[in-house]
Amino acid sequence: MPSHEPRGRARVRSTPKLIPFMIGAPVVAFTAAVITVTVTPPAEDYTTGASIGTFTMFYTVPCLMLAAVAYLATEKIMRRRATTYDMERLPDNGRVPHDDPDAPSDGNEAPRSA
Repeated sequence: MPSHEPRGRARVRSTPKLIPFMIGAPVVAFTAAVITVTVTPPAEDYTTGASIGTFTMFYTVPCLMLAAVAYLATEKIMRRRATTYDMERLPDNGRVPHDDPDAPSDGNEAPRSA
């Protein structure tokens, strides 16, 4: 590789997916609502289904906030675990030079002797 070409750096990291956090929040809210309705004595003015629905709506917003905080904390942890790689430009034909003993082979050459 000619020395006048700049080397690049690439930072590679994995990121968590937001959708499982946002879907999990209403599921946790519904579960908390069912537990709340079954543990407390029944209300005279509301059916069990109406009570579960009311508590689910009441618990959903705090659960979504907690899910967003959990997502941001997970994303920050994953950002710290990022790996940085040095990049080199390949020759115009797209193949790795053969003078590099660590270069992967394309399978079209004879085996090298050590």
